[in-house]
Amino acid sequence: MKDRPNDFKKISEVLGEIVAQKHIRVGIDKIKILEAWKKVMGKNIEKYTSNVNYKKGVLSVKLKSSVLKEELFFEKEKVIKLLNENLGKKYIQEIKLN
Repeated sequence: MKDRPNDFKKISEVLGEIVAQKHIRVGIDKIKILEAWKKVMGKNIEKYTSNVNYKKGVLSVKLKSSVLKEELFFEKEKVIKLLNENLGKKYIQEIKLN
């Protein structure tokens, strides 16, 4: 009887291969970015935001408060820096406030 090669892989290897697929990686990155927004901005600002979306380096945020929109507009660079630091990688190049 021939010896069969070991066809078994560790679960961590299989999960790593799955996560490395581009379409899954993009989805995971979006989730990380949305979680970072919540963590960095806090619950008070989160109450006034909706439709937070990320695509190709641009984070779009719909705001319910014009005052908050103006404040964030002047602090865009600081917010981008804080978010990217929290993420550990430079995902966000621009923020669009709606």
